[in-house]
This record gives sequence, structure tokens and C-alpha cells, in this order.
Amino acid sequence: MLIKRVTRICLNKKFAPFLIAVSLLIMTDSLGFSQTKPGYILLKAGVHFDSQVSGGKYSLAELANIIARHKLDVGIITDHDNMKVSYGIRPFENFLKFTIEENSVRRYGVEKYINEINALDAAYPNLILIPGIEAVPYYRWEGSPLNENMVLRDWHTHLLVFGFENPKAFEQLPSLANHNIGYSKPDGKIIKYIGANFTHFALMSLYFLLFLISLALIFRRKYGLFSHKNINRSRHNIHFSFPAFIMAVIFGLILYNQYPFLPRKYTPYDRKAGSAPYQELIDYVNAHNGLIFWAHPEVTHNEVRQINIPLMNQAIKISTEAYPHRIMETQDYTGFAIFWEGAKVIGRPGGLWDIALAEYCAGLRRKPVWAIGELDFEDSSNLNNVTETLTFLFVKERSRAGVYEAMRAGRMYATRSFTGDKIVIDDFSVYDLHTGNNAFIGETLTHAQAPVAIHIRLRALTTLNKPETIFLYRNSELIKIFHLNTVLDEWFVDESPMSSPMCYYRIYGGDSWPTLASNPIFVSK
Repeated sequence: MLIKRVTRICLNKKFAPFLIAVSLLIMTDSLGFSQTKPGYILLKAGVHFDSQVSGGKYSLAELANIIARHKLDVGIITDHDNMKVSYGIRPFENFLKFTIEENSVRRYGVEKYINEINALDAAYPNLILIPGIEAVPYYRWEGSPLNENMVLRDWHTHLLVFGFENPKAFEQLPSLANHNIGYSKPDGKIIKYIGANFTHFALMSLYFLLFLISLALIFRRKYGLFSHKNINRSRHNIHFSFPAFIMAVIFGLILYNQYPFLPRKYTPYDRKAGSAPYQELIDYVNAHNGLIFWAHPEVTHNEVRQINIPLMNQAIKISTEAYPHRIMETQDYTGFAIFWEGAKVIGRPGGLWDIALAEYCAGLRRKPVWAIGELDFEDSSNLNNVTETLTFLFVKERSRAGVYEAMRAGRMYATRSFTGDKIVIDDFSVYDLHTGNNAFIGETLTHAQAPVAIHIRLRALTTLNKPETIFLYRNSELIKIFHLNTVLDEWFVDESPMSSPMCYYRIYGGDSWPTLASNPIFVSK
């Protein structure tokens, strides 16, 4: 049946290379090999588990056991790297401050956290456990404790970071809590750098000069400074200048508060940061060859918390608005979580994901944007939720390195509503009819010309209550609808001419709302 369908696609001799490639594919299946795309191993991954290290219900050991019991192949544990915020009284905000801090990897110990996950990974040979971080790079204050209207913004704007094997890389993640973010640093041209920040460095020099003068004035009579007379330096002529001492303390504290004396691009007290703190984190992760995904980008978080400030007792509002716009405002991150909280604005066809992918196709982005499924599993009483949202990876080898390579390459698809335990994608490939060359999920079919053929093969692992609708998109345009009962094995020839240098294909599953989403296959002229 399949051979007949393929033969009907193209009888012209010029499509012979494609027919040969397809015949080999059919023969491979008929010989009884795995139905997964040849050359790859399909792994079921749960992304974003929180343990007791940062507020989850279960210990790291309990989480590992839960993940193994539910037959996941990969578990990526991403506890919060820090949950510490401070509000300081300016201009001495670095030491006249109050602090809110919750459990986190930093408080637990980064190296201890990594080592425990590594030990659990070794204890479960059939499970790949990966240590990661839910990064909290930035927060912003509004209001004042004097006016009792304080609001803590953006504390729950998070990114998932993993792929490092060195604990030091996790320890030095840029964040306000880590005091290593927001500083303008020289790029090698010191004179140009100082010139561009002349006002700041002139002010620092003035503070330092006034501090030295104040120190000198404290004991000026003892050492004869600023005096042209011959002063008897006896013990009776030693005078202490209290005003100069106060000035020295003030300027010393100012200098201490300004350490490391570099100009600040943003602080938690202004509204000008935008996406810069997050881009700084993204750049750091890329520089260390890690992976970074926007977490729950369409979630709004609001709560009111009572805090104790010296001489004041009041509540503060903690508020983080949904942040789908960060997808467009930042560059070079690995991807975002489409499920659960990324499908309405970002991941829907024609949404921000399509805009970002179109920018990549137009050469406006260096990297494509990939989608994953995110569990955000903390304290569920129903442990079956471990398989409710999943990411399926097509890896070349069953190892951490294989997982990192597949996620970096985008060879994965995401599911929710337990679709991952019901439906499996075996193949989603695009073929050049003229050459027989093909590209798989996350790959690019280069030097192609229309028409192209798309092969889709899905299986239902259990009996479905009703047929699952599968949608095939070219860019943001729906071009074909299929229905899956038990096995869906279809070819579709897209004869539309390529109107731009690059386009892409994706598949979605689900009628009223997406429950399955593949990453794109790119096709370039």
C-alpha cells in the first residue's frame, strides 16, 4: 500500500533519486528495524523537576526514584539557582538593606547539588539524570517602604540552564543575587571605555580623592600637614578632627558601596533594564557551551507576603507579568517551553515562535528557536503528572552528551495532556524530489527546489477514544490535515514554489488546543 502511494507521487524519471531513497526507507522498515528514524534512538524526557533543595516536595533521591518508576529515559532537574532579593537604602544600598531569601541551590551548595545528582545518575543505569538550574537573573523594586507600597517585579521570570559539567559554571551564573550582572566591562580598549564612561570614572576619582583628603585631615596637627609653621610634635600637640573622621567614614562607605567601581547598566531600582539582564545570562551560557530555555513564559505570578523591616512591619506584593515578549527581545537562547505555558501567544501557529523562526529564515537571527515540554514538577500529589508534559528526543547515543547534542540541534518534539504516553512520532522528514536528499526534525534541507515531499509517520501506543487530528504547517500556513487512528503513515507533496530563500515545516497534534508540537524542518533554496 505504501509503495503504491509513493509511486503515485511522482512517475517522472527526474524524480528517480527520490524514489530510490524512499525505497530504501521502505526496505529498512520491512526488514524489521526499529520504527524510529534510522540512526536515532527515541528518548522520553521530563524537563524541570524541583526538589527540596529549592522548595519542592521531594528530595533529590526521591525524585530520581519517581522518574525511574515512571519509565522516563531522561530527567532534567532544575532547582532555583538563587531565591534571594535585597532592598537597600540609597546611596548605601549594598549594606543598609533588608533581604528576603528562600531555599536555593546557592544556599544548599552548588557543588553538593551537582555531585548528588551525578551520584544518582550513576545509581540508575537505565536513566539519564541531568543537573540543571532554574535561573533567576533579575528583579526590580517599585514603591518605597516609607510609603508602604513596595512591589517586587520579575522575580519569577526564569530560564532553564543545563549542559554544564563543571560546577563552577553554575556557581558563576550572572544574577543580581550573585553580584556579577549589570556591570559595563571594558572590551579591551581601555581609553575608549573610560572615555565612554567619563562621568562615572570622574565621580569615582572624586570620591577617592575626598576620602584621602579626609584621612589626612584627621591627624593633620600630628603630622604637620597643611601647616608652614614649625610645630612641636609632642604628645600634647596631637589633635583629633572628628568632622574629618566623619567625612572619611562617609566617603569610605560610598566607595565600598560602589565596588567594583564599574559603571552599572542597570540596578534593581530602575526601569531601564528591559531584557538586558536575560541576554547577559544567555550570552554567558552560550560562552560556556550550555543550553538555555525560557521557562513558563506565559505565566503571571502574584502573591502578597508579610515582611519584617526594622522599625516597620508591612506586606509587599510580589508580581511577575507573563513575559512572551522576551522571546522576541532576546537572541541566541536555545528555545522556550511551549507546554504548558507557552502555547497561547508564542507557540500557536502564527504566534511569536513563527515570527522568530521567520527572522531566522531571513538571516535576522543566528540560531533557530526550539520548543520543549516543561513539567515544572514540584509537589504534585498525583505522581502520574510526571508524564503529563514530555519532551521526546532523537539522540545519536544514549548519554548526557547525546541528550545535549539532540536538544542543541532541535531534534525533539513536545507533548502534553499525556499525549506522549499515547502517540509517538516515528518520522517527520522532508525530501527533495530531484536529489533524494532529506532532512529530519531540526535539520535543514539545503539547495532544494519545489516540489518537496513530506513523510509523516505516527503511531498510537494505546487505543484512542477518537482519532487524533494532525496538522501540517509550512511556515504559519496550514497546508494539510491528517487523522491518526492506529498508525498514520502518509506522504504529501508540497508543489508550492519557494517564495523566499528559506521556509520550514512543522506538525501539530490536537483539535481544540495543541497537545503535540514538533520542531521545524528548514528547507533552503
